[in-house]
Amino acid sequence: MNRAEGFIEADPDSAYTLLNSIEVPDNLNDRQFARWCMLYGQAADKLFKDMPYVIQLNRALHWYKKHGTPEQQAWMGLYLGRSYMEDKLFIPATEVYSEALDLAKEKHLYNVAGYICSYMADLYEYTGQVSEERRKFEEAAEFFKKARNERSFAFALRDISKTCVFDDSTSLALALMLKADSIVTTLNDLVGMASIANGLGNVYASIGEIEKAKSCYQRSFSYDTTDLAPHYLALSSLYYSNDILDSARYYQEKADCPTDNLYTPSDRLYMGYLIEKEANDIPKAFQYLEQFYEAKDSLYDEQKQVDIVDAEKRHNLFTVVKKNRKLQTDMYIVSSVAIFICLVLCVLYQARDRRRLNKINKQQLVLDEKEYQLTELRNEIREKEAVQKEKGETEHEDVELIRNKISQVQKEVIALKCDKLQYSSLFKQIKDRCQKGHLKDMQALSKKDWDSLIALIDSACPNVLTFICNNPLGLTKAEIEICYLSFLGLGLNEEAILLGINTDSVNKRRLRTRQKLNLVNTKTGINEFLISQTL
Repeated sequence: MNRAEGFIEADPDSAYTLLNSIEVPDNLNDRQFARWCMLYGQAADKLFKDMPYVIQLNRALHWYKKHGTPEQQAWMGLYLGRSYMEDKLFIPATEVYSEALDLAKEKHLYNVAGYICSYMADLYEYTGQVSEERRKFEEAAEFFKKARNERSFAFALRDISKTCVFDDSTSLALALMLKADSIVTTLNDLVGMASIANGLGNVYASIGEIEKAKSCYQRSFSYDTTDLAPHYLALSSLYYSNDILDSARYYQEKADCPTDNLYTPSDRLYMGYLIEKEANDIPKAFQYLEQFYEAKDSLYDEQKQVDIVDAEKRHNLFTVVKKNRKLQTDMYIVSSVAIFICLVLCVLYQARDRRRLNKINKQQLVLDEKEYQLTELRNEIREKEAVQKEKGETEHEDVELIRNKISQVQKEVIALKCDKLQYSSLFKQIKDRCQKGHLKDMQALSKKDWDSLIALIDSACPNVLTFICNNPLGLTKAEIEICYLSFLGLGLNEEAILLGINTDSVNKRRLRTRQKLNLVNTKTGINEFLISQTL
């Protein structure tokens, strides 16, 4: 598209070809597609080609209304209106033109406002509203004058002049056409001079000044030699209208040459029919008439074929658009479902984590209460021992009861701390690792993991550390690992994953550890034994 944009002014044919080489432009993202529509509209305007389809320009205009400048919006509105006109949808075209014109006037975009008025005038010409057509051409002329677009101003004067001819205001028509001719001559615009000279010839022809009309037509020949057939036919019509049949026949025959105008070949044949009929050469007149009808039928068939091709293109376009919309809808639904599932999972996770934290908080409250109770009991027994020592008395029975109560509370504190471990984030992470891993894809604990696990257990059960450090039973490093893993309450498979060994090896380690702890043939767990050693 960058290359096409560079060719728009100097070589619109190449730009048009490049833009058409994009097979399915509707699959572009919104920004690129809007740009493609803008460039295509500019190239088509210069080459007198059809605009993109309405559905395409609507999408582009929607994007420009959100992200484009007012001028871009106005131009896109103009192209959309022209596309509606090509589909003979006059009311939507009028609405789009009016909206674009209001924006152009509000933002003082006089040049684009002039073009919008010109195309609105074409719409009124098509519907036969001559007064409205003239009014819009007059507005166009004013806007072009404000924009200092002299060439377009001259063409607007030419168009106003044409409406005056049809309204029998030939003197005004002539004055306007002469002014337009003066402007394009000053600009030295050969194409413009040819067009205005042709229009001026038509005005002179309408008021019967044959020589001046002929002079103007001949001037148009010299200015623009790319398409002479319409000019020759205009001269033929001029001479026919004034009963100069030989000259009319001469230029009618010269009009039999290549032309870009689709209607000139059939019009030339019809003019031949009129000339020969007037000359009373009936056989030749009927020959021309038959050729005229054949040419009209051929043109109709050609346009019909073009319409069929266009209908196929529209069908393919609508199919692509429909698929894209369905894909967007499906993506929206999938995204919505995915977001909903993520939200649900997030809510469930937060609820689960909140329950875990609430459990930990409740345990902590009970633990704090028990530790406070333990502190009170210890203070109480110290006071009683101090009194007994001072009095030289032996230990009373109530002191022994307090000692038993302290021992019981200590057991409860240790049990609470061990239970609290199960709800810690580290224990949860390690257990989740066991669920994700398997023997073929082991996720063994790293040294950092072991350090964190040991520190957490030692903080909850400080005397376990003392027991392990003293190691009165001669436990090996592997057996000490089994001791710490016992606090997690895992099975053989889970411990195998964390240790990075197979289940048989884990079973042997467990057995050796229980043997050294003298737990063979008992149901006491290793962690329970370690806790009992700390009381």
